[in-house]
Amino acid sequence: MKNTDTLIHVKGESQLTDDLIVPEGVLHAAVFSSPIAHGKITHLNFGAIIPDEPLLATEEVHYIGQPIALVIAKNANIARTATKAIAIEFEQRPAIFDAREAYAVGQLMGAPLTLSLGNIEAAWQNCDVIVEGTVESGGQEHIYLETQSVLAYPTEN
Repeated sequence: MKNTDTLIHVKGESQLTDDLIVPEGVLHAAVFSSPIAHGKITHLNFGAIIPDEPLLATEEVHYIGQPIALVIAKNANIARTATKAIAIEFEQRPAIFDAREAYAVGQLMGAPLTLSLGNIEAAWQNCDVIVEGTVESGGQEHIYLETQSVLAYPTEN
């Protein structure tokens, strides 16, 4: 599968957020993220919360680095420094690092998904060889060329 921006990456023409000219007066955000793998948030002090989609963890964290709060400031250094002033307490819980164990105790982060094509049961009779067993495959993630970031500003229309 060919990525639509492969050619501009290889040619060094990709426009990443750090390549953009930042307008004067822009605000910067820094994420306060979870320092633990699993736990219940028992106290969080960072200001008023507007109810919305759960963009940030509210009652429980599920991985180290999970976003908990967002700080907006006049520059990136002030925003990052302000995240260090956030006071949080946890009721730490045992972390689960095995998918089968997580499944057994109902702690999967998403619903199980099975992909299939055609009539699988009918296909068995047409197989010359059937191999049964277990396969272990670690999750893979592509390498980002930059950290997750965005620059948004209003323009005409």
